[in-house]
Amino acid sequence: MKSTRSLSWFTTVSIILVLWGIVFAFVGLRVLPVARTVLLPWESAIYGAIMIGWGTTLLLVGRIALRRRDLELTRSLLLGIAVWLLVEAAFSVRFGVWFNAGVDVVVLILFAVPLLATGKPAR
Repeated sequence: MKSTRSLSWFTTVSIILVLWGIVFAFVGLRVLPVARTVLLPWESAIYGAIMIGWGTTLLLVGRIALRRRDLELTRSLLLGIAVWLLVEAAFSVRFGVWFNAGVDVVVLILFAVPLLATGKPAR
């Protein structure tokens, strides 16, 4: 597959994922044909799976970015992490789950420290 085609494909799939995330954030998974008795355990499993996948992505890509001192990549990671945690914190506040909003702020700071310390791009 050509590089431009791969880029377009990856971009399209990523945008679809973001859009479905927006739908689920505002409407919830209750729009899906899942029995109410299964919904909470299933949502918890999905949340865990997303954290495992996102954490693995951050581990692998973050280590590459920091090892290479890649300013563009570290800033992109930081933006993605900030969007994730700020949106999550906003919904935590909306639903009165204050401790999680605090956890989100702490996690953002913990990720931001090494990513911001990258400094100037490698030559």
